Amino acid sequence: MEIRIIYISEINYECYFCGNCWKIVYEGKTTNINMNNFHGYPFYIIFEHIETVSKQLTILINKNNILLADIFSIELILKDIIDHYQDYWLNLCLYFIIKMECLNSNIIQLLITAKNNKKFSQELRHKIRKVILLNN
Repeated sequence: MEIRIIYISEINYECYFCGNCWKIVYEGKTTNINMNNFHGYPFYIIFEHIETVSKQLTILINKNNILLADIFSIELILKDIIDHYQDYWLNLCLYFIIKMECLNSNIIQLLITAKNNKKFSQELRHKIRKVILLNN
């Protein structure tokens, strides 16, 4: 079963959920991402197009009466961003998590590891603390 969950027409970006893998089509290239060998970077671009993506995901979630976590692995993407110390993408990912209201205990645990890591900027660590405190 292949479901297109994200389409960003301005940049011709498509993200398909295929059950145990994802298929990303961008700039004429197709990237298949297996759940056992996960790399989050092909998903990062969605955070720069949050308004478009959040509308699409909200419609899909409401129409099919499912949770975001059922079709989109934000936890794995967040872990990938944190593991690679990506300040810019982590900041945008935080905004996505808040906008999509998908903060859960697993995401909070990932954020706790990042908030104490000085490889991230002080500003970002304070933002993480605020998100954790406001949602505790």
